[in-house]
Amino acid sequence: MKYFLPLLLCGASLAGCQRTATSTSPATTLEGTWRLTGYQCHCPPGQPVPDEVLTIEAGQRFRLLRDKALAAEGTYTTGQAASCGGGTPEPVITLTPAAADAYAPHGAYTLAGNTLVIDQCSAADGPKYTYTRQ
Repeated sequence: MKYFLPLLLCGASLAGCQRTATSTSPATTLEGTWRLTGYQCHCPPGQPVPDEVLTIEAGQRFRLLRDKALAAEGTYTTGQAASCGGGTPEPVITLTPAAADAYAPHGAYTLAGNTLVIDQCSAADGPKYTYTRQ
């Protein structure tokens, strides 16, 4: 009996502890909100990174805000293709705005942890967008 109470208290304290899962692995999905943090282009020197937020949603939908205003929305697809004039197929993303006069980035992409890079053939003077997950 003298061991019963300490064992009961110990068991109760262990039963009350819950292990919460913490993920240390990087995200592997495009879905989420991405802020433009890097913009490589053949622009005038000192040009600031545009204020741009890309939201990639379930159901193959996207929204693109520039200066906090809706610049484009529509659908997106991903796949494998030889981008930038040939070579080995690589992952590509195509953001297709619903409005014909709207622009959204498209091209080869890489997703590494919380960084998404969309490269529109920077090797041939195309822009390269670097987004960070928000």
